[in-house]
Amino acid sequence: MAGMIRAQARRIGMGLLTMPVACGIAVAAAGIMVSGVWSRTQTLTVVNWLAQLMVIGAGVCVAVALTGDPLVEASESTPVGWRRVQATRFALAAVSGLAGAVLMFAPLHVLGLWPQDTGWISLIAPTGAVLVVGAAGFAAAAWSASTRATVMAVVAVWMFLALLWDPYVLDPVAQRGIPLTVAVIAVGIAWHLLGDEERNVTLARRSI
Repeated sequence: MAGMIRAQARRIGMGLLTMPVACGIAVAAAGIMVSGVWSRTQTLTVVNWLAQLMVIGAGVCVAVALTGDPLVEASESTPVGWRRVQATRFALAAVSGLAGAVLMFAPLHVLGLWPQDTGWISLIAPTGAVLVVGAAGFAAAAWSASTRATVMAVVAVWMFLALLWDPYVLDPVAQRGIPLTVAVIAVGIAWHLLGDEERNVTLARRSI
């Protein structure tokens, strides 16, 4: 298992895997820097929008990690199978996104610079968003095997959360609990789709 994780990390690329972490650190640093120049209200507004960029960045990383691989047929011919390959890549990208979200939230929370902060429970907002958009990418990649379609799905889900859901559902548990429930269902459907070897190979050939 450890060997497979290392192999898939190499296939994804350390640059792509570390991007969400770097984005999270950059957002935290930017928030701290502007807090010394701007008012608290202005700082919270900036942090809010920068945090959204970190979430979409993590989602795009998932989309890129899960699509465009020419080795689908080769993977299906091994005992590992393409489903386990994709699940491993999704897990690696999700862990990276979660790490970035934590590194972004923690210093801003401690300094009182996180928007609508209700304590450490507010950590569920960025981490949950990362998981939801990542799950959208996993499901879209399983359905289409297309980088373009997967990125579009990630962006669509991100826009829904940022513009239509989060501003109106303020309870942190409901705000992330409902989307995460839907995300779990989407991941389950994607897992089922990835179990069809013939379909995986056909989609991979079409996407080349």
